[in-house]
This record gives sequence, structure tokens and C-alpha cells, in this order.
Amino acid sequence: MRAGLLGAGFGCFFANPAFAANPAALKTKGNQALSLLKERAVKGCPTDAIMAKMMRVKPLGDAGKLDEADALLDEILEWFRTTPCQSAETEKPPTPENHEWGHDRVVTIRGYTGDAMEPFISRDGKYLFFNDDKTPDKEKDMFWATRIDDATFAFQGEIENVNSASVDGVPSMDDSGHFYFVSAKKYGLFNKTTVYGGFFRDGVVSDITPEPKLALGKLGWLNMDIEISADGQTLYSTQTHFKNGGVPLESYFFYATKSGDQFVPQDDSKNIFATINKDKVVYAACLSRDQKEFFYTRLLPGFVFQSLVAKRKDTHSAFGEPEVIAAITGIAEAPALSPDERKLYYHKKNESTGRFEIHVLERNEATK
Repeated sequence: MRAGLLGAGFGCFFANPAFAANPAALKTKGNQALSLLKERAVKGCPTDAIMAKMMRVKPLGDAGKLDEADALLDEILEWFRTTPCQSAETEKPPTPENHEWGHDRVVTIRGYTGDAMEPFISRDGKYLFFNDDKTPDKEKDMFWATRIDDATFAFQGEIENVNSASVDGVPSMDDSGHFYFVSAKKYGLFNKTTVYGGFFRDGVVSDITPEPKLALGKLGWLNMDIEISADGQTLYSTQTHFKNGGVPLESYFFYATKSGDQFVPQDDSKNIFATINKDKVVYAACLSRDQKEFFYTRLLPGFVFQSLVAKRKDTHSAFGEPEVIAAITGIAEAPALSPDERKLYYHKKNESTGRFEIHVLERNEATK
């Protein structure tokens, strides 16, 4: 289901506490450098030459060496100003295309004008959950809207009790209202947990508890996103490796089953996701109600995003070879099914406005 906190990874270069006491000008420089890095990466321009320097900024800030951090940022910004972008065409792995989806439309969220990402439609079809994007002033937060029709929703505001000063996002919910999300609010040296669960009702999530058994337990690794099955008994997630912030170096899927009041990762995950995890960075899972269709996004070198679907004959079998969803193009991620599984929502960057919007596709009548 949705884009696993990918955009937030960039923010770790300059996130708190590194610059908690810095002048606003220093933070502005950091955000400018991040924006330039993202712009180049999306265009497919090589960024290795500057990444090493950018990874040094946060440690300098953490050590209180603010003058050195400021000087390094000046050097980084000068590099962006004077080094031309020489993009190269990314070689895409040979993957069959899936043509089950079409009739692309932009979703309208009445009363909301910000970025809309990582959509999830509640199992009863009443609600749209989503999060915004990171800005210079705040991290990602989660919101909800009520359904008017397939492509129109009415904004209701923030989801209460789940947002923090850190990255919060990728909401998912089962048939009974058990609500799961990812938050970096307590992630650190002594706590690797990023998945939390609670109960959603009327825009409020209550009885929130962590899911610590999902964490790999290694610094730099986190559960980047999640998908809960409709019956609430199986949770799908990723183990994702970041190094000093930035984009994920590696991300692979696993699943966990409910045991008592906790989810426990299953040993056969490697076999179940063998065809999917052969790509280096995969994330944003969404499953059909019968858990036999698996939608997700992969990130290729040069910041090429592709959304795919893989299928299997039953819940005990491994997924077959993935297919690229031909109707999803551009800077787009996080396919998410409607309850009737005839619609497929996802988010995509509007190149004219620079904002992320939610789109919806329709399944062709001859399929499923």
C-alpha cells in the first residue's frame, strides 16, 4: 500500500537533532541542498560525487561543529551551481507489462490543497486515508477524507493521536477498524520500532501500541511501510536500509502473522517474495482481499519508479513473476485497491505544480 516514507529519507541528512539549535539560515541551506539533490536524482543525473559530502553534514551538526557544517553546505551548493547535470537513460529490467488498468483520473479532495500521497481506502469504502509530503517547516502527517464518489472526497482534517514532529504515514486498516501506521517518532539507538497499531473511529485513533517484533533490530534499518490484511491476521511490511539518511540502499518484503497481541515475522517470507525481492528496492505493498494479488512499487537506479503486480494461486504459495502496470507512469508510487477491487488508487507528482496528487484507475471489464 503506499510509498513507504521514501521522500522522508532525504530529510534525515538535516533532521533534528542535528540542527535543533541552528540559525534558520543554516536550515534553509540544508533544505535547498536536499531539493537540488532530489531534482537531479529524479532526472537520472549521477549524484555519487556529492552524496559523500552531504552525508557529512548531519554528523558535523550532531557534534556541534556548526561553522564546519555551514562551510560544507556552501561547498555543496556551489557544486550544484557549477556542475552540469548529465543524465543517462536508466536500463530497465525486462519485465512483462500488465494492461488490466486504464481510464486514469485525478482524485479531488474538497477542502484540501496540499500534497496527497500514500492513499488507502477503508474496507467499507467510506474513508480515504493519506499523508502529505515533507516541507521545510514540517514532516509528513496523516489525514482523512470521506467518500463522495470514486474520484471525489471531502477533507476532514488530521487523524488525531498519530501525528508527531517526526515522519508519520502510510496508514492501513482492517475490516474491524484496527488501524496501523509507521512513525519515526521514537526510532533511535535503543528503539528500532516504527510500526504502531490502534483503533480508528471518527477521525481519532485510540489505544495505540507498538509492534516491536517487526523490527530487524539493526541501526539504519526500519519498517518503511505496512499493509494489514482485511481480516487483520496478516501484516505485510518491508525491512529497509538507510545510511545517514538519503534514499533506501535496500528494501525487501516480509510478512508477519498475528500471535496473541503481536505480529510475528514468518520464516517462509524469503520464498513467498522471491520473485519480488530480486529487485534491490521494493516497497508500498497492497493486497487484494484474498491476498492473491500483490501490488507494490520498485525504485530503479536514476530514480525511476515503477508500480507492479504479482499474483499467486493461494495464500501458501509464492508470488509469480511481477508485471509492470502500464497505466502508471512518471513519478508515481503506492498502488492501493478499492474495496470492490475495480479501482486502483496511487499518487503521482504533477510536473506543472510540483505537488503530489492521488489518481484512480479502473480495471478493464474483461479482467478479474
